[in-house]
Amino acid sequence: MEQSPQVAERRGVAPIGDGSRKRTGIVPSVWAAFYEQTRVPAAIRVGDTLHVTGHTGEAADGVFPDDPAAQIRGTFANIALTLADAGAAWSDVVSLTTYHVGLRGQTDAILSVAADFLEPPYPAWTAVGVTELWPPEAVIEISCIAVLGQQTHER
Repeated sequence: MEQSPQVAERRGVAPIGDGSRKRTGIVPSVWAAFYEQTRVPAAIRVGDTLHVTGHTGEAADGVFPDDPAAQIRGTFANIALTLADAGAAWSDVVSLTTYHVGLRGQTDAILSVAADFLEPPYPAWTAVGVTELWPPEAVIEISCIAVLGQQTHER
């Protein structure tokens, strides 16, 4: 179901493209400046699938906490905002990819924080160690895929 530009604007969602591919770009207000600079939306919705761009853990003022656990929590919270703007929640996420500067040192923190956001059945998850991320202060970036409009059941 495509949204009218008026509905999309009220929800913080900006349609992108001409609609011929039935893609809708999700650009929450907190992402607007980054979108204007890069043209990278926070997410793209195609049918019932939402592809969420990699998010990092900066606070609303753009500052990255020094503590990796705080950045991890901030990253999950920032994605929650994008999911909500798209009419989704963490329970709709089916696949998660996390990129870590210092992966092994973040293991306990990522599992602890993730437990506060994720619930069974847990999404498929790939964690990748990297040498750097786009924002130099970032130690984690997370992208995910959500399926909307369907309920999943633990098996």
